[in-house]
Amino acid sequence: MKDKQIIESARKLFNKYGFKKVTMDEIAREANVTKKTVYTYFSSKEELFKYFIDEELGNMKKIVEEVEAKEEDFYDTVHEGIYRLLKYINSKKFLKTIFVEAEVLKNPTIIENLKVLDVEVQNYIKQKLEKAIDKGYIKVLDVDITAFLIYKMYIALMFDWNESNKKLDEEVIADNIIAFLKSGIAK
Repeated sequence: MKDKQIIESARKLFNKYGFKKVTMDEIAREANVTKKTVYTYFSSKEELFKYFIDEELGNMKKIVEEVEAKEEDFYDTVHEGIYRLLKYINSKKFLKTIFVEAEVLKNPTIIENLKVLDVEVQNYIKQKLEKAIDKGYIKVLDVDITAFLIYKMYIALMFDWNESNKKLDEEVIADNIIAFLKSGIAK
């Protein structure tokens, strides 16, 4: 029960202030427990942060599994997967906050944990590409480079596209990535 209090308190504080500004003392105070109790469940703020990264990865995997269960055409599956993941990320203040904090503050803890997320997503894209290549849907020169480029397109449109450019919603981003894939790698 106390672990759930600690997790929810940390979630609230990380969402509000980001990772760097929150201390274990503040988490304990918010959870209405002692700092020692917090350390009973989590050895460090970094471990607590990793808990949230793992939780988000699990949530994203569920979304992907739901999309794949429909067994649609390759491009429809990719489009819906990208769309639903973008929608999910946009609804999660925690993810948006840590992406910004990693970029602006160059916080090594966040950057290291986001690398885990990067690797997982790129591996998933690579698996989908390999399956599409095997079925003859697409042809690429290097599957690792292609997976990296698809991932970076997605990240750039989500986080680097700034306010001076036209507003992009999840559907526009997904449509543009699919259009690029179809014209760039379709047989």
